[in-house]
Amino acid sequence: MTSRDFILPSFFGDSLALGLHWIYDAARIAALHPDGIQSYDDPRSSYHPGKSAGDLTHLGDQMLLLLESLAAGGGSIVGWPRDWRAWAERIRDDGSSYLDGATRGTLGNFAVGRSQPSASSDLAGAARIAPLFAVHDKVEALVASARVQTSLTHGDSRVIDAAEFFARTAFSVGVGAGFREAFEEASSQRYDALPADEWFGLALRAGGDLPTAAAALGLGCDIEGAFPLTLALALRHEGNPVAALSANAMLGGDSAARGLLLGLLLGARHGIDAFPDSWTSRLRGIDRINGALERLGS
Repeated sequence: MTSRDFILPSFFGDSLALGLHWIYDAARIAALHPDGIQSYDDPRSSYHPGKSAGDLTHLGDQMLLLLESLAAGGGSIVGWPRDWRAWAERIRDDGSSYLDGATRGTLGNFAVGRSQPSASSDLAGAARIAPLFAVHDKVEALVASARVQTSLTHGDSRVIDAAEFFARTAFSVGVGAGFREAFEEASSQRYDALPADEWFGLALRAGGDLPTAAAALGLGCDIEGAFPLTLALALRHEGNPVAALSANAMLGGDSAARGLLLGLLLGARHGIDAFPDSWTSRLRGIDRINGALERLGS
């Protein structure tokens, strides 16, 4: 696997989720896409003004920012806090991307002289880690950087631990492990706060049709539901990456955070060639992504 196999599918998962992101009405989703969704769509909610099919959500925007920050820093994550803050202050002023709660909270802390993250428990903070696979080929260095990038904006220890969990999982999958094996291995690690074993168990026990299972686990942003749901989606669709990202997008809710992580895992499992060429060619940020990857030698 190359770094592109990890990184590009993570962007696919985010962009495919844009159309139905933060829509929770299952009947509306079914009416909009009666045959499912396998191509990029314009946002159908009010959260992403100015965006169109093939764009990234605000979470994908931050992941692209991380990739470009790494490229500008020669692979170092040292410039990430500076670059993220400049981006967040700009979008606060020009409205070019959605300003989520973690971003607002972190900026608010900076404004009063506190260099600390928001208290957000959203899984999204752990979901931006794919670019780190372009600069690390050792798992412990990868884990350290994943925790650093997450803790800039998310102070909930479970979210920071989740970044480590998914970094370890994707790394293991990239060297040949199946999803269940990788999840079990990552769950066996000692974390500050993440109940990895418990939430992995919830994913394993998520039975019935997917919408019912998803509703039981929770479709929102909070890690308590989003973490096990991401694992459940991965396990159900391990052999079919296109079906996995489509099913995730069709669930709505915070499909972007889940999509970033699912794309990472599925890319590690299957490689970039398992996804439609159109998902690459119609991704509106592809030139910036390719430029950053080239600067990183990927």
